[in-house]
Amino acid sequence: MSNSTDLQRRYRRLLAFYPHAFRREHEQEILSVLMDGADPGQRRPRPSESADLLTHATLTRARQPTSWEERHHPGLWVWVRVLIGIWLVILTGILCQDGYWWGLALLAPAALHFYLALRLGRSIDSQREAGGPSPAP
Repeated sequence: MSNSTDLQRRYRRLLAFYPHAFRREHEQEILSVLMDGADPGQRRPRPSESADLLTHATLTRARQPTSWEERHHPGLWVWVRVLIGIWLVILTGILCQDGYWWGLALLAPAALHFYLALRLGRSIDSQREAGGPSPAP
């Protein structure tokens, strides 16, 4: 296998972290830019490229609409997300009280759950204002 094929395969593995719809639209363009910027004989993505691709893939997924939740009982999912966020905050407090400072890492997923609940709630409100179907409880 040539260096170019190895490198391309490894870039594709990193691109697999992006949502399918995003990859379908942008994968070839991103891959061609990455391959054009590669050094001659390079076999692996640079650590900075890998970190950048994974970070951007995570942010792209976080910004993606919660379409499954919007279709399947969105009112219920708002409350599920809020309760999960509250549980993570409580768990953080318990861990920190017992001296486990790493429990603070749970605040990021808690904030994400609160954010997604808020976004889903706004989506429900906009559907109601537009006269769309009323969400199931």
